[in-house]
Amino acid sequence: MDMKKTLTSEQKALFDALTQLQRRFVTALLNGKNQTEAYRKAGGKAKTDDTARAQASRMITFDNVQAFLQSVQYEAINDAIMTHTEAMERLTTMGRATIRDLAEFSEHELGKDEHGKPIIQAVWRFKDSVKQNPEMLDAIAELTAGREGIKLKLHDSKAAIKQLAEMQGWEAPRKSEHTIKGLPTLTDLFGGEK
Repeated sequence: MDMKKTLTSEQKALFDALTQLQRRFVTALLNGKNQTEAYRKAGGKAKTDDTARAQASRMITFDNVQAFLQSVQYEAINDAIMTHTEAMERLTTMGRATIRDLAEFSEHELGKDEHGKPIIQAVWRFKDSVKQNPEMLDAIAELTAGREGIKLKLHDSKAAIKQLAEMQGWEAPRKSEHTIKGLPTLTDLFGGEK
């Protein structure tokens, strides 16, 4: 994690409040190390694994370490959640993609059979444009190899378009009626007029 490029001013202030050992420790944690590994990578002086584990557990409870980790955890969670725009873009890709956009098909003659007839094999490959635009691969729902060859199945474009329409509010309003039976009337609740 490149701290200088990704930290907000609040996170930078929290990071700057840490000791050098704590800074290296939280950086190692954010790079995927467990607590003991992070403590060792940070330059912790513990001699045994048990001592290193104890020191790492102690260090992670420090208020300043906790404050910094919680501030960046919020950012990580936000980055992990798909935005409305991202969802719209993925659904648009799925709705627009066709098999012709993804693959090229051809036939190749492998030779002749015992009767002199050509043996033809059908072949497909991903188009170069797909390699340049990997988002197109999001349109693939299933890619499997079996006895019959490779099976390439796309997401349902109609379902993607329908979901886009719902997200954008394009569908016509629907009338909903609800009937509730068995409730007391207002007269039953409040009595008759006096």
